Parts: sequence; C-alpha cells; structure tokens
Amino acid sequence: MAKIVTRAELFHFVQEHGGGQRVLAWLAGRQLSVVTFDQLRVAGLGRHAIARRLADGSLHRRHRGVYVVGSPIPLPGATQLAALFACGAGSLVSHRSAAALWGLAHDGDEVQVTVVGRHRRSRAGIDVTQVGSLDQRDRRSRNGILVTAPARTLIDLAGVVDDDADLERAVSEARALRLIRDGEIEAALERARNRAGATRMRRFLSAETESGFTRLEAERRMWRLARDSGLPQPLCNARVNGVEVDFVWPEQRLIVEVDGYQFHGHRRAFERDRRRDQALIAAGYRVMRVTWRQLRWEPLRVAVAIAGALAVDAGSFAAGARPMADGVQTAAEASRKHG
Repeated sequence: MAKIVTRAELFHFVQEHGGGQRVLAWLAGRQLSVVTFDQLRVAGLGRHAIARRLADGSLHRRHRGVYVVGSPIPLPGATQLAALFACGAGSLVSHRSAAALWGLAHDGDEVQVTVVGRHRRSRAGIDVTQVGSLDQRDRRSRNGILVTAPARTLIDLAGVVDDDADLERAVSEARALRLIRDGEIEAALERARNRAGATRMRRFLSAETESGFTRLEAERRMWRLARDSGLPQPLCNARVNGVEVDFVWPEQRLIVEVDGYQFHGHRRAFERDRRRDQALIAAGYRVMRVTWRQLRWEPLRVAVAIAGALAVDAGSFAAGARPMADGVQTAAEASRKHG
C-alpha cells in the first residue's frame, strides 16, 4: 500500500535523520519505490547526484520529474502512482486503469488519469481526461492511490470499452464484490450528467430494469414467497461467519443465494461464489442456490425446495423472528458495528 509523503513529513525526516541514501530508501519504502524530482531535491540530491544514479541504474526515469528507485520493474500500483505524480495535484486514476485497481477489468497499455480543474495534456504512457469538477462522492483511495469511486469508474469505463459484454462483466463483478449498492450508479449518473459513457450506462441500466432483476426486487419476492407459503421469514443480507449472504434462516442453518447474471455473471464471480459456499458448508450451514428466473417464474417450486431444506411441512410455519445461530449478524448490526 502506498503512503504519499508530504513535503512537511519529508522535511522533518531530513532534519531528524539527514538526507542522501537513507531518506531515499525511506521515501521508496512508502511510495512503492516512486519518487519525484522535488522530493529528491529536498532529500539533498542535486542534479549531478540524480544523473549519477540514473547512469548506474539505481534510479530510473518514469516520466518527466518522476523516478523509480531500484528495480526498473514497477511494484503493483507503482505505474498508476507515477502517473498521478506526473499529472500533479487534482489527478485521480480513472477509466480502465481505475477498473483494474478495483479488480473489475484488465489494465490497458496507458494509465488513464482524470485531472480536475487543471490543464494537463496526455503524454507517453498517460491518457489524460480533464474535468472542471468532480464530486467528493466520486473520489476514493485504493491502496493509498487516489482513484475514482467504483460507480464513477463504471460510468467512465462505459465510455471506453468496445464490447457491451465487457461492461456487463465489470458491473457484475462490482456487485459481486459489494463495491456498489443499489442506486449508486444512478446517483453517480446524475452527477456525471453528459460525460462520456453516461448515455451507454443509462441504456445498460434500462435494459437491466426491463429484465426485472435487482437485488431489492429479489428481497421483496423472497419475503412475499415466505409469507404466502407460510415459511418463516429469513434474514436478508446478513453476515454469516464474516460472509454476506442473500437470505439465511439462522435456527435451521439454511442459506439461500439468488443467482442472476448481474451478480454472478462471469467465471471469477462463479469461482468466488463456490469458495464462499464451501466455507459456509464447512461452518455447518447448508447453502441452496436458486436462479432469478426460478424465483420469478417458479415460486411454488422454490417454496417447496426451501420447505424441504428446512425439513418441515411448509404449511406449519407462522412468520416470526427466530433465534440467531452462532456467527450470524444482520445487515443493521454490521452497519452499526462498522459505521
């Protein structure tokens, strides 16, 4: 993880420990081995000292005024951090590069950077997008690197990917990783207005709505299904042994997950879901997966399957609260704990 050293922190270190190689190593250890020309000067390295290190291979130029210490092979995140240093204050990693940092897509050949309120041109290795302003809700830090928030990243990504399937996979992965919540992309679209990618993302969300599947709608249908079938009401979006699940009956130690392409739409999400299932089963829970299509068009079949898994007659239950099983935490409790 990167920890950007401020000018004041650097001055303090130099006063306490002196300059030269010691401060250079200290800087490199905090900033993924990426340093700037100004930092090197504060560290006591003049132009000749910098040139000497460039010649002997202990320092490598990445961009104008930006260098990598030691190995020329960058650490994970160092390429993005170097691009931000090159672009200066007000810059964030964005578009495909931000999607890569969030684990939603593969990075491209250039680092894509959004610069806010300043004039910066693209250069070798850096593709710059300029915006007049960017809402604070659209800014985040990822492993110490300034980056656009996941919802804004997906909107920007919609403007640069060639294939709609790539966008669909990225949105699916963001939901599977719980990086975005229902309504978050829509809110970011209101702030993005007519930015590149906004129109395409609106079309994508409209197509999803027409398919009828959202997480909130899945919750509503499951609640109605349990009520109409006389099943006990499950807990929604509770945490079981540290894993957030769609629905859980704690007393019966039964978990039901609803699968749909938006949430589980490509192989990485599929593999992760199976690892989650294995961990929950090892903890003593039973995991049942139903599809959105089954929940929507075959509710009776789903109700019978759940009743069978609960090992009781579906008609013998009255809805009501049930005692918590060990390791189960409701969404509200998790919010209070972490909020």
